[in-house]
Amino acid sequence: MVDQKSQVNGASHRRSPVAGFAGQAAHVVGDLLELTELQARLAKADARLVISRCVRPLVILLIGLAAALASLPVLTLAGAGALQQWAQWPAWQAQLLIGGIVSSVAVAAIGLSLSAIRRATLQFERSATELANNIAWLKSVLRVEPSAREATSDA
Repeated sequence: MVDQKSQVNGASHRRSPVAGFAGQAAHVVGDLLELTELQARLAKADARLVISRCVRPLVILLIGLAAALASLPVLTLAGAGALQQWAQWPAWQAQLLIGGIVSSVAVAAIGLSLSAIRRATLQFERSATELANNIAWLKSVLRVEPSAREATSDA
C-alpha cells in the first residue's frame, strides 16, 4: 500500500521508507568516498612536504656523522699532542679535554639535525586532525538518535 501511486491529485506518489533510507545511505557513501579521497590527497601532500623538508637535514646529518667519524681520531690526537706540548699537561689530560670538545661538537650537530627532522614531521598532525574530524562527522551522520529510533519504530 505504501508504494501505490495515488491518482487523486495527478502524479503524486508515496516513497517507501526503504527507498528513503537507501537514498540517504547513497548520499552518505558518496560523501564518505569523497572524504576518503580528500584524506588521501592530504596525506600525499603532507608526505611530499615532509620529504622535501627532511632532505636537507638528513644530508647534513649524514655529512656530520661521516665527518665526525673520519676526523675524530686525527683531530683528537693532534689536538691532544698540541695541548700536551703547549700546556705541559700529561698526555691523558690533554687527550681527555680534546676528546670531550670534539664529542660535544658532534653531539650538537646531530641534535640540531634531529630537531629539524622532528619539526618537519609535525606536518602529519594536519592529516591526523583532518582524519579525526572526518571520522567524527561520519559517526554523527551514521549515529541514530534515540528519539529518531522511537519515531521510526512507531511508524
